[in-house]
Amino acid sequence: MAHGFSEDALPRFGRDTVLVWESRHQEENSELVVRIARFLPDRYIEWENRTTQGTVYMPAKAVREAKVFVHGSLFQGGSDTTGKNATILWLSERLFRELKSRGKVKVSLDSIPGWVTVTGAERISVQVNRSPVDLPVVRTVDDRGCERWFLDAPDNPLLVKLAVRGFVQSLVSITTDKANTLRWIKGRKLENPPQAR
Repeated sequence: MAHGFSEDALPRFGRDTVLVWESRHQEENSELVVRIARFLPDRYIEWENRTTQGTVYMPAKAVREAKVFVHGSLFQGGSDTTGKNATILWLSERLFRELKSRGKVKVSLDSIPGWVTVTGAERISVQVNRSPVDLPVVRTVDDRGCERWFLDAPDNPLLVKLAVRGFVQSLVSITTDKANTLRWIKGRKLENPPQAR
């Protein structure tokens, strides 16, 4: 069975990849920008929104096996945070595999255990290097009614859409072809991520 999509549909993520999500809640619009310093085996990102910024480090073991998925708690303004046993924005490879093979998976969502169930497959249009690309996604819902769509890619199960109680956050742009995009993870910080310090 074919997984995800062809390699050339989405360029490989790595240093300087920039991801942009737009959020809507009632009349308010906002933007979350994430820049990747390291993608694999560990993941090191910097992020910013309209009011603040920070960095998040996810060790390789969390990227592979974490059973905890958080929405916001690792985004602490002005801070460098580490998701020791948790991921943010990406499901762990293990959770995504289980979700795809079983159709549902038990996961700790923001510290509350629950079930995430596949509700279907979809395609979503995202600007990839300034051109629209239809990407395949796995639609899910948790037992509190929160809907999440993840990229249908075992090595890159990225959150592309979140919808809960009138709040909608959608991935609108992926840029992989620009250099030197990082603003805060530079120099020694780039060469020595938190785990290595």
